[in-house]
Amino acid sequence: MSALRTGADLATVFCAQEACVAIKSYSPELMVNGVYSAYKMQSLEESVREEEKRRMVTSVVDSLGGLHVLVIGPGLGRNPAVLDATALIIEKARDEGVSMILDADALYLLSLEKYHYLLCGKTHDKEKEQTSPRGVCVLTPNVVEYKRLLDNVAKGSEELFQKSLLPGVILVRKGHHDVIESFEGNGYNQKESSTIMTCEEKGGLKRSGGIGDILSGCIGTFVAWNRILQNKEVEHDVLLSCWMATCLTKRATKVAFEKRRRSMTAPDVLEEIGDVVDEIAASTIIEEDV
Repeated sequence: MSALRTGADLATVFCAQEACVAIKSYSPELMVNGVYSAYKMQSLEESVREEEKRRMVTSVVDSLGGLHVLVIGPGLGRNPAVLDATALIIEKARDEGVSMILDADALYLLSLEKYHYLLCGKTHDKEKEQTSPRGVCVLTPNVVEYKRLLDNVAKGSEELFQKSLLPGVILVRKGHHDVIESFEGNGYNQKESSTIMTCEEKGGLKRSGGIGDILSGCIGTFVAWNRILQNKEVEHDVLLSCWMATCLTKRATKVAFEKRRRSMTAPDVLEEIGDVVDEIAASTIIEEDV
């Protein structure tokens, strides 16, 4: 929903069949595609789980050609079979050059040793070792998620973690001030040092559950627009796209809190995104006389 409120023309939700009706009820604009059965993913029979994983991967991968960006993580859950299928989808998306935003349970997936190759490109299975992608991969960890990645991927070493990241990985570390980073030699950043942007926009005084999901959708829209401009050979900057999304989310949260105070929830923030986008970017809309 936040991707649509930010300005995306179309948004497709890939989810469990059991969740389709509930998700579709949020908005008639959402295209909802049930790509697996949660019941079958929990089956005690391995053959049933494997078949359902193949169906999930095929359903999503067949849609990649029509997507500018893929947001993975919010609402994903931690079912092992679903995580296995999600890892394969991330691989395929990288191969196809589809930019990705990874948040929430997708960050948990990356913290697990069997999936480290998706982030660092190092695995005992040479067939799974990743190479430079054409799209970017934006990670949006909060403090707890970032520490989990550091501890599990690089034994707590921030320097080692940054050096081990695959080309095209960008970090958006959420906090009082959001920090957007790309690192020396990681493919996107060709400079001699890391590139860092900081969002110092003031947010609301309440941290409601779901605001991180809203940020993921906002980043998804800005990165998608960036990809369109990139395809048209127009000057682009992915870090600036991420920074703008963080500023938008912070300001929308502040406006929502000023209206709702302690009763503010994530849907209240969604309601403010359109006005904040217009406030920030109204000058980019060119109206022609008919």
